[in-house]
Amino acid sequence: MRQPRRSTAAALTLSAALLLSTAACTGGDDGDAAPTTDAVTAPTWPTAIDPTATTEQFWVVWTEVVETGTGDTTTLQPSIDSLAALGYPTLPLDPACQSGAEEQLAGLTGYGDPLGVGVAFGSAQDAGMFDTLYEGATVSITPGTYTCGTAS
Repeated sequence: MRQPRRSTAAALTLSAALLLSTAACTGGDDGDAAPTTDAVTAPTWPTAIDPTATTEQFWVVWTEVVETGTGDTTTLQPSIDSLAALGYPTLPLDPACQSGAEEQLAGLTGYGDPLGVGVAFGSAQDAGMFDTLYEGATVSITPGTYTCGTAS
């Protein structure tokens, strides 16, 4: 069996090092000012909305869903507490109060009459940002309009 020569391995290592150093080169001379870096800021948590106060479409990030009448309060309480700790006070929300949400959640969970905990946002971008930042589990994000009574 033939062994590769050390000089071949050394040449490959040198080539890789040159390639990396060339990629890292800024192309400026010694007299140029030092490059500036933009500070990276952490994303901010989006502001939730009150779905009862809008006639526009909104998005709900559902963090917990149960079958109505099966230990609603005890099962949903950890999710309610987790959201409250982040500054999102919430209560159980009937998905039937958002157009299309009940059907979507029933399809995902198999519950005939789902009840959930979620946070409503005025844009898909805000809902997505919350979903990204939230370390707990999310069930779904549903778009729709408020359907329970008249939005004020």
